[in-house]
Amino acid sequence: MTSNTRKSKGKAAAMTTAALLIAAVGTGSIWTDSHRAEATAPAAQESISTSNHAFAGSIGQPVIPSTARQYAAAPAAPKAEANEPLHIVAVGDSLTVGYENGMTVSSIPYGYVERVYEQALYRGRADLKNYGIIALKTPGLNKFLKAAADGTRIAADEVQTNLATYPLASETVAKTAALAADLKNADLVTLTIGGNDFTPIFDDIKSNSLSAADLQAKMDAMLADYVPQLEASLRTILGLNPKATVVFADQYLPVPKPSVLNKAITQEQYDILSAAVTKLKGLDEALADKLTQEGYDVRTVDVSVPFKNNELVYTYILKGDIHPKQSGYDVMGRAFSKGIWGDYRDPAALPAGAPLRVVVNGTDLKGNHPVLKNNTTFLPMRDVANALHATLNWDNKTRTATIASGGKKVAFTIGANTMKVNGQSVALETPAYLQQSNGSSLTYLPLAALSKGLGYQVDYRKPIATVYVNS
Repeated sequence: MTSNTRKSKGKAAAMTTAALLIAAVGTGSIWTDSHRAEATAPAAQESISTSNHAFAGSIGQPVIPSTARQYAAAPAAPKAEANEPLHIVAVGDSLTVGYENGMTVSSIPYGYVERVYEQALYRGRADLKNYGIIALKTPGLNKFLKAAADGTRIAADEVQTNLATYPLASETVAKTAALAADLKNADLVTLTIGGNDFTPIFDDIKSNSLSAADLQAKMDAMLADYVPQLEASLRTILGLNPKATVVFADQYLPVPKPSVLNKAITQEQYDILSAAVTKLKGLDEALADKLTQEGYDVRTVDVSVPFKNNELVYTYILKGDIHPKQSGYDVMGRAFSKGIWGDYRDPAALPAGAPLRVVVNGTDLKGNHPVLKNNTTFLPMRDVANALHATLNWDNKTRTATIASGGKKVAFTIGANTMKVNGQSVALETPAYLQQSNGSSLTYLPLAALSKGLGYQVDYRKPIATVYVNS
């Protein structure tokens, strides 16, 4: 904890209160009764344009995690089927939803899942289906997945007691048929689950009646229950799609180290909790190794280590909420991306005066800046043609630009409210136009309309001001 966050005893008391509130705000468990009618981000939003001796014989036996195991070599990237986008499916709790403190139903999440999707777009066409559910625990996830695998419908409160009180939980649980179909079709599945399973331990800590031995025993019991539940969920996913790459995260400890001003927990309690997080990391790695040795592509990514000693920076713990801030979701997105592809690509610096970036088939577009007009992105026709590796023909008499690629032709006439796609008229919201630049005229074409006319995927990612175009 840094000194500038604690300038008075009042602030210290706030920290103590906030940390103890974890019992009520475990990962996903963010609403009191008065707040449950309020909203969060959409839980099932579709992004269009998502060792053989693994457990050493006993859950109680320590499994030592390896801090270097995950990225020693670039992992094999999940691959889409020929002529198909990379199909991404996200399942799990509020971290999968992308929840942040203060979100409402109308909020659009930007969590680790959305960042994984953007990283996929750097590598080609992709789509995303998100089935995250606020407040979900591992037994609930098992029931949700089992219903999907069995082809049955299930109510939210059958998945988990009182789950229906959380925003959009019922709507998401009702989509078991869609979940099954999407998992069967998935190339990549991401998963976060478990934060809510461990929430009860903080009730015990808050009571101030839990001895170190009792705390250790409770943590061991929780781990002993959690890992088999997690394995069951993974096996259900793999049963639906044994060829999918499945990537899941470990758990971070949201409580900062105790100090003179932070007395939410004792040093002894913190040490036990911290050791449990480390133990869980090892168990997760062992489970991933076990399934990998059975022939599946299952990976675990580490979020516990980067969050340690950064709890105030990466989470809303000072507000009594353990969920990540944008900085925390950025860390998670990087961890998942490195576990999936071996690296994380940051957007290029936005040139001065440019309203957004354009990335075509993974390459940043060079040349004239894009222009935003009536919420439509325009680029000079030659820059567009070069970026798309398409042929360009300009008819000066009719003032028509024709761009051809992959057996398709798209023609734009300056000022016309339609374009021609292989001779068929298609309506345009904003027509192509001419603009004077340094004494010459540049023909600007609507990027999205052109790309879609050629059969390309176009996706504008507002949080990073980037348009992705993939053939």
